[in-house]
Amino acid sequence: LLVDVLGVTGVGAYFPHRVTYHPTCHSLRMLRVGDKPLRLLRAVDSIDLVELPGADSCCGFGGTFALKNAE
Repeated sequence: LLVDVLGVTGVGAYFPHRVTYHPTCHSLRMLRVGDKPLRLLRAVDSIDLVELPGADSCCGFGGTFALKNAE
């Protein structure tokens, strides 16, 4: 919404720290947000955004699965 509808490209933020982003399976597969959150993070001044290997893979532990299958 921020990127597609409002056309936001800058966030006016400063965060001089290392971070990573792990998208949820739902956001990738159902909502199809793609790289929009990463584009907004990259717009943060001085951020050290580190790619998370395998971030686009499903861990199988999301949603209610973790609650219904605690063992």
